Amino acid sequence: MESPKVFASYSHDSDEHKEWVLKLCTKLREYGVDATLDEWDLNPGDLMLPFMREGISDSDRVLVICTDRYVQRANALEGGVGYEITIVDSELDQDLRTNKFIPIIRQSTGKPKTPLALGIRSYIDFRNDQDFEQKFDELLCAIHGESRHPKPPLGENPFSKQSPEVKVSNHFLPEIPETVESASDAYNLAIQLARADDTLGWQELVERIRPRVLNSLRQLRQEHSQSGNLENAQQRIEVVDKAVDIISPLISVALAGVKSQNEHFNNQTSILESLRSIDGWNRNSGDEYHIGIPNFLGYVYQSLHGSISLNTNQLPLALDLARFKVPIVRSPQSQHNMVWKITMLMGWSQALNQKCTENWQYLANAYERWKWLRDVFEDNSTYLTSLVAYYMALSIHELAAEIADGREIGSNPYNSVNVPFDFLTKKYEIKQRATSLLRSDPTLSELWTSVGVTQDQMRDSWEAWIKLYENLFWHFNQGRNFLAFVTSPPQYLNFFDAL
Repeated sequence: MESPKVFASYSHDSDEHKEWVLKLCTKLREYGVDATLDEWDLNPGDLMLPFMREGISDSDRVLVICTDRYVQRANALEGGVGYEITIVDSELDQDLRTNKFIPIIRQSTGKPKTPLALGIRSYIDFRNDQDFEQKFDELLCAIHGESRHPKPPLGENPFSKQSPEVKVSNHFLPEIPETVESASDAYNLAIQLARADDTLGWQELVERIRPRVLNSLRQLRQEHSQSGNLENAQQRIEVVDKAVDIISPLISVALAGVKSQNEHFNNQTSILESLRSIDGWNRNSGDEYHIGIPNFLGYVYQSLHGSISLNTNQLPLALDLARFKVPIVRSPQSQHNMVWKITMLMGWSQALNQKCTENWQYLANAYERWKWLRDVFEDNSTYLTSLVAYYMALSIHELAAEIADGREIGSNPYNSVNVPFDFLTKKYEIKQRATSLLRSDPTLSELWTSVGVTQDQMRDSWEAWIKLYENLFWHFNQGRNFLAFVTSPPQYLNFFDAL
């Protein structure tokens, strides 16, 4: 039988604590556990981040050794502990029920504490050194998958002969109501249908929601068609809020399909087409604001779709939508282009003055604005991390496309980019977690290899790409310093150093 691999995640609180961890891992190896420890496996000159990332990802179990200092650094995302906990958090996002991570309690005082990322999980209490052998046996059984107290066999029901036979179906398919107006109700129904693999029920749900949504959007346009240009930014936001609220049931169904990771439900390009080609929406008359609402809804949808794709480690799915070809609105020759190349779908929408900063800020505040997003993302931090990671991926993909087309990066310092750089303005902790989330995706290299570009080409062009961002930021923000504005330089600015 192959020996289970175990990685020890701990903080270097003191020499005594390091010695205790060394003792624990040494004893584990004596009993057939392939324990990995920095004392043994990280040599001077080695890169630390790959050691941490691979140690956690490649192990069968991870010992999270919880001292006060470890928990404090994990929750604050500080240093190596903070980096390791982001990888742990990412794996938990994929499988919340996994028992891969075993909290080991070593606090000296107070109640047992574990990092917030681990939530409420059973732990092994090693605080009392006198109980070390007993607790070690408990840990060893958990790692080897053996029970310390075997479960007794189940006997027969003494009343079984008196009980009538009851047939129970494997699952109950949800009943789809005639109208589904709540985004939360739509999301929960869609999740149940995806779990039941009920494609017919899914189609019925979408077809009951879509006509009402599109009709309500047309009514909104009619109500505001006489209002003229809305110069006030707050007025514009109020109208787009109404539009997003109308389409929220349709979006939530699509996000449920992505989150299910079921290939029968996660291709949601048709919803993007529905939002951008609303029957009866006159794109040739009226003010630019109202004309731009369908593209703004497309911007919201593709951003949320990409965010939940990154959140569930489905980067190729996010790329599929970003590369999906849609008609260019008001094009005389009915031309098509990929989503990521259409600036109005990337954050330069007319509905919010064609200013990427206003469009981005609208999305960045979405978790507090749209309560239904709480069904999709665990908390605001998780949402922002996923959103920033998605736009990081789009930016990296755009650079790869530029290289593939043979363009010299930064040759024109004021040359525009399709993917706005506003994602770099979020807090350092969010950018750090987003970078870790993106790096942990096993399909990361598809961002450049899918267009025929090598990692060396990306690394060689990266400095010029960041310099182009700096020049654009200076140009559009009246000479403000780029690096000062993004506060401490995030890992993203040196993205390829650890790859």
